[in-house]
Amino acid sequence: MYCGACARDAALARALIARGHDVQIVPLYTPLRLEGDEPLPVTDVHLGAMNAYLQQLHSGFARLPRPLARLLDHPRLLRWLSRFAVSTRPSQLGPMTVSVLAGADGRQRAELGRLLDFLAGQIHPDVVTITNSMLSGIAPEVKRRLGVPVVCELKGEDGFIDAIPEPHRAEAIALMRRNTASIDRLIAPGAAYAQHMAGYLDVPRERIAVVPSIIDAAGLRREEPRVRAPFTVGYLSVITPRKGLHVLAEAFERLVADGRDARLRVAGQVLDRRYAGEIERSVRRAGISDRVEFLGELDGAAKLAFLHGLSALVQPSIKPEVLGTVALEAQAAGIPVAAPDDGVFPEMLAATGGGVLFTPRDADDLAAKLAALMDDADAADAMGESGVEAVARLHGEAAVAEAMIALLDGLTADGPSAGGD
Repeated sequence: MYCGACARDAALARALIARGHDVQIVPLYTPLRLEGDEPLPVTDVHLGAMNAYLQQLHSGFARLPRPLARLLDHPRLLRWLSRFAVSTRPSQLGPMTVSVLAGADGRQRAELGRLLDFLAGQIHPDVVTITNSMLSGIAPEVKRRLGVPVVCELKGEDGFIDAIPEPHRAEAIALMRRNTASIDRLIAPGAAYAQHMAGYLDVPRERIAVVPSIIDAAGLRREEPRVRAPFTVGYLSVITPRKGLHVLAEAFERLVADGRDARLRVAGQVLDRRYAGEIERSVRRAGISDRVEFLGELDGAAKLAFLHGLSALVQPSIKPEVLGTVALEAQAAGIPVAAPDDGVFPEMLAATGGGVLFTPRDADDLAAKLAALMDDADAADAMGESGVEAVARLHGEAAVAEAMIALLDGLTADGPSAGGD
């Protein structure tokens, strides 16, 4: 419910629909939270989080009467529950992750069967796209019952799997590798990640296609000049340790200590209240509260205004990012970005020229890179202009939709060919 992957999926669905294709979005576990004014064809939730969790606890829950099971899948209930359980810790979810990846051999087999009944009885798809490999346990049953091509996207789920304690981590990877035999094509957002996941999943590199992340570049474009003074730094992401807000807070404190006229605006939903509280206390201790704003979660219009009011955006994640959606959105708005020299960012910024890299987890280096953007405003403007052009060309609706359509057309024309190219 809270990641850039859903934004990517929604934008791609809209682009495919605009080009005359039929799309049905089938949410698993929880309802989706999708931006945009135009509604999307979203079905009811399947493999609902509450039913899946209860069936993990005891197999008897798989025999609940359907009216009660459907009640547990109600979007209002799932949204309400998500308020108390949005921080999904891999250390606590090893057994359930393995079970879901086991598909028809797992404890959620009854829910999987209902999902396949729905797909076979109501959707009749030409191709099924699974949005990440942690859901690949459904692929063998899709192939067996529907006999259609199956595509699976790769979006950074290896980071979650690697945080699961043994033996569940090894079991999960083995099941993901098994499930790829029922997948016709894997999709990665970049070449470097495709190479990494080829080894991780033990598949030939040529089985992984690269389809870049899609951004509403035109809708994000900024007409007015970039804000130069006061130099306003932005953070836009969920607030949890792996996203690295503490690194940015330390770097910003150094900028202010050096006498620079800077502001920090923090936006995003709090997933770890203790961590967020520590950040706010550190800001108060440093005596810079009057320069820092905590804005909470933003809707689409507020996010656009937020981006347009920045001098630079920082995506300071301490774990490698695979999508870098916020950095792409900022560049589409003409805002230079500062990002860690790992994950997707070296490849992204080499292609766009829309920002600078800093040493991961190094607040001093981040502060130095931000200071350089302040000192050479013309160079920062040039980065912003380069980002606008490159993101529109490489990540805009037309380029990404056509790449995806070409891939899907090739699979449906050739027929199912899981395990081959």
